[in-house]
Amino acid sequence: MNAQLLEELIAGGETTTLELKIAPPRPSEMAERICGMANGAGGYVVIGVADKTWEIVGVRNEGEAVDNIMQSIRLCKPSVRLDPEQPEAIEIKGRKVVVAYILPNDGTLYQSGNTFWIRRGTNTISFSGMEIKDFLYRTGSLNWEALPIPSATLADLDQGLIDRYLQQRLARGANPKRMADQVAVLITIGCAKITQDRQGQEVIRPTNAGMVLFGDTPQDFIRHSEVVCVLFSDQTGLRRYRDRRILNGTLTQQVTQIEAFLTSNLKMSAEMRGFHRVDLPDYPIEALREAVVNALVHRDYSIAGETIRIFYFPDRIEIHSPGLLMPGINLESLKRGQFLSKPRNTVLCDVMKDLPGNYMERMGSGIKFMVDIMRELGKPEPAFREEGEFIVTFWNGIESNPPVQSDPELPVAVANTSQPTPTNLDITPTSTPFEITLPTKAFPSYIGDDKLEPSQRQERAIRYVQHFGSITNKEYRRITGTSERGALRDLEDLVRNGSLRASGEKRNRKYLL
Repeated sequence: MNAQLLEELIAGGETTTLELKIAPPRPSEMAERICGMANGAGGYVVIGVADKTWEIVGVRNEGEAVDNIMQSIRLCKPSVRLDPEQPEAIEIKGRKVVVAYILPNDGTLYQSGNTFWIRRGTNTISFSGMEIKDFLYRTGSLNWEALPIPSATLADLDQGLIDRYLQQRLARGANPKRMADQVAVLITIGCAKITQDRQGQEVIRPTNAGMVLFGDTPQDFIRHSEVVCVLFSDQTGLRRYRDRRILNGTLTQQVTQIEAFLTSNLKMSAEMRGFHRVDLPDYPIEALREAVVNALVHRDYSIAGETIRIFYFPDRIEIHSPGLLMPGINLESLKRGQFLSKPRNTVLCDVMKDLPGNYMERMGSGIKFMVDIMRELGKPEPAFREEGEFIVTFWNGIESNPPVQSDPELPVAVANTSQPTPTNLDITPTSTPFEITLPTKAFPSYIGDDKLEPSQRQERAIRYVQHFGSITNKEYRRITGTSERGALRDLEDLVRNGSLRASGEKRNRKYLL
């Protein structure tokens, strides 16, 4: 660990990925902190720093601090991995601190004291039962694809789609005898499952995977498998959308519908090649198709109520996919195509690969393909980010990265070129390439005569979300001065026109881009 880098981390204070201790705590307490980080993004535990003032005081006994961390790790079930394997003693300004780096979660769920822990901000809290279930789905330990649908039967599958799949398998050399029994094939590939009805009788039902791949009307059983496509007339998405479509059907049918939506709105530019005029779209359709297929196949379907959303702005196209990257995969390795492929939905990947249409011909290299093709065409590279979901952004290269318009009552974002200072919040905005630092307390409350028009209030909300990632009813009231009922009406209107999406219920409800 580099001493200068560690000093800079400490200067920023405790974060989700940094725990500061002035002295070795009880091993049981330290084990909770370590498990909390190991179940999330990982991070550093540093002993010898005051957690309130961030003053580097050093450790009295280096060996005692190292033993404390190692003993705490042994209290974690299973044992947490460090990198390097032993805590390090590092000297900063003549004083030694002991630091251990906990690796990001790899899909393992860690516990200490018979409790599962997670890091939330600077606090370590216990997982709820629902959070444990969500974690297991997200990491692939629980398989959403394999769950049978209690209210569905094999009659709810489209026989024509199944026939085309089997014909494609036969054309690629599959054993005709094994393909003869369709029900057996569906069970083998994970699209149907033998289960029991309420009377205990054996029955074969479609699985979730089978329904989104071959269902006659998949959304009758899995509502959140729909796709929402919105065409906006402005860069912020505040004005009334020009077109909004909710696309249903199987995954392959949705690919076709999304492609039609995108191509119908693509603008063309002309280029002379010799004596011939060549029309070129703003975006290469091959790259868009790859991103769409990836979203449909790799999204986290276990998150009920969350849909894939495709936003077409004048300057960019955004594809929002529920769920984060699988543990062990990061954005940089994804862009380079250098990672061990670990698909969340193995059944969807396998079946889509065998369906007519070449949907999965670039398994493991699709992201790199998108980057390369945009480079070849002289376009900005697509941006990939995780903000509670996975988002891919394609810029058209004409009006890329538009700045957020200033507002006299909103903080102005400026490039953060100086050393970081303690703040309440550090975020990377979606529309600018540099980091901005915005203390939450610095965002002003509304002071005025409460005469803001609804559109003005909503515009302020959009900018707030662009800065902070989300907004609640309470925060909306604070920055606009409107009533609770008025805030609810304004925010739900933004959801209806596709400008924002809602997450959570009642007092836990928040609004995101």
